[in-house]
Amino acid sequence: MVEVADLIFINGNVITMDETVPRAEAIAVRDGRVIFTGDSEGALALKGDATEVVDLEGKTTMPGFIESHIHPTLYGLNLLELDCRPANMESITDILEAVSEASEKAEEGEWIQGWGWDDSKLLERRNLTRWDLDKAAPDHPVILKRTCGHMAVVNSKALEVSGITESTESPKGGHLERDKETGKLTGLLQEKAQGMAAVPEYGFDDMVEGMKLAQKDFAKWGITTVHDMSNQKHDLQVYQYMLENNELNVRVRPWMWAIDQNGWTGSLDEVLKVGLRSGFGNDMIRIQGTKFMLDGSVGGRTAAVAEPYEGGDKDSTGILYNTVEEIAPLMKKSLEDGLRVAIHGIGERAIEVAVKSFELANETLDITKMRNRIEHVGLPTDDHLERMKKLELIAASSIGFLYHIGDSYLKNLGPERIKRAYPHKSFKEYGIKAPGNSDLPVTNGNPWTGIYTAVTRKTISGQVLDEVQNISVEDALKAYTNDAAYSSFEEDSIGVLKPDAKADIIVVSGDPFEVDVEELKDIKVEQTFINGKQVFSKSKIPEMTKG
Repeated sequence: MVEVADLIFINGNVITMDETVPRAEAIAVRDGRVIFTGDSEGALALKGDATEVVDLEGKTTMPGFIESHIHPTLYGLNLLELDCRPANMESITDILEAVSEASEKAEEGEWIQGWGWDDSKLLERRNLTRWDLDKAAPDHPVILKRTCGHMAVVNSKALEVSGITESTESPKGGHLERDKETGKLTGLLQEKAQGMAAVPEYGFDDMVEGMKLAQKDFAKWGITTVHDMSNQKHDLQVYQYMLENNELNVRVRPWMWAIDQNGWTGSLDEVLKVGLRSGFGNDMIRIQGTKFMLDGSVGGRTAAVAEPYEGGDKDSTGILYNTVEEIAPLMKKSLEDGLRVAIHGIGERAIEVAVKSFELANETLDITKMRNRIEHVGLPTDDHLERMKKLELIAASSIGFLYHIGDSYLKNLGPERIKRAYPHKSFKEYGIKAPGNSDLPVTNGNPWTGIYTAVTRKTISGQVLDEVQNISVEDALKAYTNDAAYSSFEEDSIGVLKPDAKADIIVVSGDPFEVDVEELKDIKVEQTFINGKQVFSKSKIPEMTKG
């Protein structure tokens, strides 16, 4: 019996990301899945009386993007806070004015929270301090998170409320920065020290409100699936609540935050106790595994690198959170109970701990088919890549960093190390799957900037970082479609347009294979569909017609 389509796209330039049929003209959809890709005549043969037909008028159409590493609810909550990103606030003066305005509206004792500042892009080219914030809001506790998420600055009131004094010592895996001349706390909290700030938790309703805002941006960027890399109890409840109320418009792939770190509560023991395994869930929400974290960021100079940062002393090599002896047994517990592992490792020292820990687990348990992941994989050595290949580990590469904060990477790493930062050409040569990501809200979540940088190795300022690790447009697109889908065992159902795949479809303003590479970053998403349901539209494509 011939299936009758619910929705048909005709007269398009369809990039299927299916190697067997890479291009098509039309797509037919039924019950949220693709039932046909081919020519318009073949698609229209599946039309019924109630079928909706979209004439693409030659526009380029692709599978929806998969963001392999972001923090959806965190980004949503950030959208409720002061937006200190460089696009909004160019200087410390701008930030202080916004903080001052917020303090005038705040109730007594209310925290003022913000996010997104980047010292490398501020006019003053320095970090904020407690003394800066004291001028703007002396009577309200203030915390502003840096764009990388690995540092925050607080004012004196926040230190007082949090019980942090001049005699307080830095926690293991964190650092309370002190002024080099006076020895006094500057208010900068690095890595695990961020968890010392007594910031009140957001409520459930706040999280739902924020997630609704966040998924609007996902749809605008053409993102139809997101991997939540810091999932905790309330995150999972938010997704389920929104799904139950038909308000969830993006597929979510949660990774459960494993142990207490950076102010976040781990749930490894509880998750293992109830018997949760990777793959549990449905097409909209599906559990992936557990997430661990080993170091910080290059932008904040806290990633655990092998050699000192440019211009730093011999001890300027970042912060390593855990040793192999500490983290390997925890990872093994997760793997033995059927929960895949993703572990954050940017610097060489962190990546070494991650790889060695996976190797130890593999001695007694074959983990090679589990598609475990190292997150970011900022500075792997050839030895790391060889060992990752043997274990069939996935490199969840934050290639988007090089566009948005690549200038600070070059400054902190120098011209030689940058040649192997997020090395997509090397990943391909070693046969390592490397889905791309932005780590939103660390950097902007628009996948086209990551695709552009993977191809050009250029930063937002136009600086060419290197001419060593460039990859093709096709491979860059795979990083946000096929390879990202592979990382969740879904390469046949998402990130591709072929029969039986999910009808996650985007219509874009240009053909990435035809435009000049410099225009890749400027391609816009005009329509986004999830399960054949339109969740975003800004294009001039004619309205759907029936029959």
